Amino acid sequence: MANPESREHDGGGQPAHPTVTRASSPEPSPTHQGAGQAVRDVVAAAPPPVPSRKIWARACSQTALIAGVFSLILGTLLLVNTFRLYRGPGNGKVRLVEARELLPLKAALREDPKNADLKNQVRQLDQDLRREYFRREHLASRGGWLLLGGAAVFLAALKLARHLQRPPIVIPNISLQREDPVRVAALAAKAVTGTALALAGLTLALVWDRGSQLQGVPTNTSAEGTSNPAGGAAGTAATIDPDWFPSAAEIASNWPYFRGPDGSGITTLTDLPESWDGPSGKNIRWKSEIGLPGENSPVVWGNRVFLTGATAELREVYCFDATSGALLWKAPVSTPQGERAEALEVMEDTGFAASTAATDGRRVFAIFANGDLAGFSAEGKRLWARSLGTPDNTYGHATSLTLWQNRVIVVFDQGDAKAGKSRIMALDANTGEPVWSTPRAVANSWVSPILIKYQGREQIITSADPLVAAYDPATGKELWRAKCMRGDVATSPAFANDLVYVACDQTCIAAIKPDGTGDVTASKIAWKQEDSGLPDMCSLLCDGPRVYTLVFGVFHALDALTGEHLWEHDPKAKFQASPSMSMGRIHLLTTTGVMISGVAGRDGFKETGRSALGEGTGASPAFAAGRIYLRGKQHLFCIGTEDGK
Repeated sequence: MANPESREHDGGGQPAHPTVTRASSPEPSPTHQGAGQAVRDVVAAAPPPVPSRKIWARACSQTALIAGVFSLILGTLLLVNTFRLYRGPGNGKVRLVEARELLPLKAALREDPKNADLKNQVRQLDQDLRREYFRREHLASRGGWLLLGGAAVFLAALKLARHLQRPPIVIPNISLQREDPVRVAALAAKAVTGTALALAGLTLALVWDRGSQLQGVPTNTSAEGTSNPAGGAAGTAATIDPDWFPSAAEIASNWPYFRGPDGSGITTLTDLPESWDGPSGKNIRWKSEIGLPGENSPVVWGNRVFLTGATAELREVYCFDATSGALLWKAPVSTPQGERAEALEVMEDTGFAASTAATDGRRVFAIFANGDLAGFSAEGKRLWARSLGTPDNTYGHATSLTLWQNRVIVVFDQGDAKAGKSRIMALDANTGEPVWSTPRAVANSWVSPILIKYQGREQIITSADPLVAAYDPATGKELWRAKCMRGDVATSPAFANDLVYVACDQTCIAAIKPDGTGDVTASKIAWKQEDSGLPDMCSLLCDGPRVYTLVFGVFHALDALTGEHLWEHDPKAKFQASPSMSMGRIHLLTTTGVMISGVAGRDGFKETGRSALGEGTGASPAFAAGRIYLRGKQHLFCIGTEDGK
């Protein structure tokens, strides 16, 4: 740096300028002067600064606008879709089985049941309605996630736009290069366009991707190719025709529900084996291992035997070949609600699979302790699954399923009588969708319903604290009620002598005439016995003259018409399975797997033999022509003589 007092000279040595004295700043050197001038020249020649922050802020604002409009439109569509799905014509989901469009066609078909063209119209319309339902259900499930994504893009873009619109913090920029405004604007436009295209693509995928929502919907509308229900083969007609159900004769010739076709535990078959021995293999046709534990009983239709098993983490349905014992298929049962539910606590005697399945030969239905319920074809294809919610039940849900026509009847009692949680419902066998649901002012129970027909009126009979009640299986309307139960009700009812027999170990045994309406407590209870033979768990057995009960291991008999206690027999065993009857003999299956058989009369019970299974059991037997099926703790046993008798 030059001294302030020095002078500059031109080439001739003469002073070019007078001396200037600067007290505060030194005179720049020629080198610095040249560099500064160069910078000033470049700055003067460069275009004014491009506000790139404003361009990106505008791009983010446009992106937020697109995402906001997209979310608004999608939200409106989802709202309309939800209304159509649950509140629309035909009452939403029920529309699939009771749509207004189907009613006149079904009425005409009832008048002319052999009209093939009318049948095809009904089937085609039913299929179209189901496809529409699954499309809307798919839109509802996928649309929620897409709406969430659109809202996230809207909020993120809006926040970024506001950030970019704020005055920037000025930082000295020594770069001599400036951003190209055309390039910046092009990048911003690409970002906006890309966002719009991505949202549009997701919307198209949501609307047009129908692969998963049509899973399980039948596509064959031909009336041909149906299978023989009595043979147990699974055909397509059962899922195509919403009105299909087996005849009364087909039901009576199989063992489709807990304790048989009428829930009585009695079979009219006369070719059943009289004795067997598991350890030695005597009359054991086969035994097959069961994958998971369960206390439910086998159900049989044609050449198939169905069971269920479960642990706290896994639930499965099994199908065995009735002749060979081969496992034909097994299928897991799960629902998103069931998987997310808290761990369930159940009693050891109840377990996670206490409820017996139900079958109509073409389909099988199963329910588990956590409230998961599912339907499968007889070939193992899952038709539907739904969660009823984890039941508020002291010992775990153990009520078995039954069927009426093409409907699955579910008794779902829980909580106490004042909680308002209990209900009985009918679900469509093809779709699992509710047909009707009726609240029940009762506490949790473990009673399996039975179906009866008296004086031309079909009824579902149930029992729980405090009511015995009957319901119309077509509508769910309560027909009559009798207030005579109290406490933990687990014993399933029986029907004989035109009387409904019910019992509870803390209350009574009662016989009720099932021809009343409303509250029949004071008018239709034929007799009530509160002193002896009150069963704790096992279901009732009635052979006509007598009603039989198992009370903590002691076998009791009461007069079926008067309620008089006749006798008791102590076989010195413990029982969990309900008593059954075949060929005039009563069978009592102990928890150690010993079948005690005998003949009962008015004067007492005479044992005729004991047959050991070789492992413990808590399930009731199932009967088929020439065979008895028993579920042990680890195996399913088929019992039958060599000649089938």
